[in-house]
Amino acid sequence: MNYGLVCISEILKAQDKSLAFKKITRKRFSELESSEAGSGLKVLEERVLHNLQLTEKIIRHCAKNSISHYRLSSSLFPLITDPTLKLQLQKLSNYKDIRNQCEVIGNVAEDLSVSLSIHPDQFNVLASEKPSVVQKTINELNFHAKVLDMMGLPQDYSVPINIHPSLSVKNETEEDYRKLVDRFYDAFSKCDTGVRNRLVIENEDKGSWNCANLFMYFYNYCGTKHNHFFPLTYDNLHDHCNPSIFQNNQITIQQNIGAFSQTWPESFVPVFHWSWGCKDKKRSHADYAEELPVEHDRELKWEVEVKAKDKAIFKMLGQKVELPIKQKEQKKPKPKVVKKIEKPSSPTIIHHKETKNPFNQLYQ
Repeated sequence: MNYGLVCISEILKAQDKSLAFKKITRKRFSELESSEAGSGLKVLEERVLHNLQLTEKIIRHCAKNSISHYRLSSSLFPLITDPTLKLQLQKLSNYKDIRNQCEVIGNVAEDLSVSLSIHPDQFNVLASEKPSVVQKTINELNFHAKVLDMMGLPQDYSVPINIHPSLSVKNETEEDYRKLVDRFYDAFSKCDTGVRNRLVIENEDKGSWNCANLFMYFYNYCGTKHNHFFPLTYDNLHDHCNPSIFQNNQITIQQNIGAFSQTWPESFVPVFHWSWGCKDKKRSHADYAEELPVEHDRELKWEVEVKAKDKAIFKMLGQKVELPIKQKEQKKPKPKVVKKIEKPSSPTIIHHKETKNPFNQLYQ
């Protein structure tokens, strides 16, 4: 089973608190620039380079611990694409160092056989009816594609850029579904080649885009109408929260995995998402997954989206997490007694095997 780490390494952070990605808000950036011209830009430059250097460390950490895939953080370059600040990456004073580090990331990932992907934020809405939102989304996606290009990564589905439709239809009619997909494709066609050759689409946890509708319209309809068949990313938690019903029966995990895996060209390994919901809030990611991904005939890569990150992957792989023993610091007695809350132990993982499904005709 191939597992992928999503952005943050909790294990590295536990070893060294500095091994965390750094951000800067627009407000803080503006405050620094107001107090001293160039000071905000200097902080930004330092944080971008820090984030890229940390990315290399995480990729090496993945390779060392049998994690064969890594999802790049979509926040490596804070504020760079903010249209109100009009920043340009190539004009940063340390741009040469940034570009060199991007190349290092690509080379290290290739040398260590760690595949990469990226998942831009959900405010990217290609199917929006607002031109300003569409243009902002195109700019954002183009930037992420250029970063992947700077890393020397292929412009194909081996390095997928994953997004959601992020917009439901107003009326559950065939016409509305098709119009939304048409708007999406029209905006998609205006993106750079690096986006068009990498973009894949994921099922959502609520609204119109459950697995069946995503397959029916973004794959079948779009392929027939526009001659472009989008590869589809399966997310098990989203499927659980927003199931697909066919002839009064819920379509199973196995069927959706089988259908979605076939949307990817044979020469590429599909990248899917595996997570687990909290008992009281099913859409919120739990710390650990209670089951392993379903076994499937085709090779798949599963990005593990639970909160424990690589700690959870280690458990799924049957590996022990070794963290440095922290020395207890002597603290002054507190006036109030704080009740100790016992942290629940991580759940036992269930190995979930593929079963036959009677509803396969839906995806034929």
